[in-house]
Amino acid sequence: MRVGSVDMFLRMATFPITDGTLDRLRDRYWAECAPIVRASAGNVGCLLLESVDEANTVSACTIWETEAHAVAYESSGRAVEVAGRVRQFFAGPPVVMSHRTIGGPIAGF
Repeated sequence: MRVGSVDMFLRMATFPITDGTLDRLRDRYWAECAPIVRASAGNVGCLLLESVDEANTVSACTIWETEAHAVAYESSGRAVEVAGRVRQFFAGPPVVMSHRTIGGPIAGF
């Protein structure tokens, strides 16, 4: 990670959820999933986002110091474990995308 201009790596999984399950998904994610993610080496944070454009669509975002940290998390089996804890709320398969920040100051990081 660079100080001043921050370079980080993000993974975002976007998935439809079953109608009426947002509150239960949110509670489970923050109680069970976020602690697993945050305890992983190189994790900067995680977010659970509700779409304002598509009903019953959620994105889970994990933020990493480096791409290598994200890859290590994935290959450790923890990502599969985390997804398994909320899979019952999915109404379809997740779409996973990876992103690199491209410089500039980022408030809070």
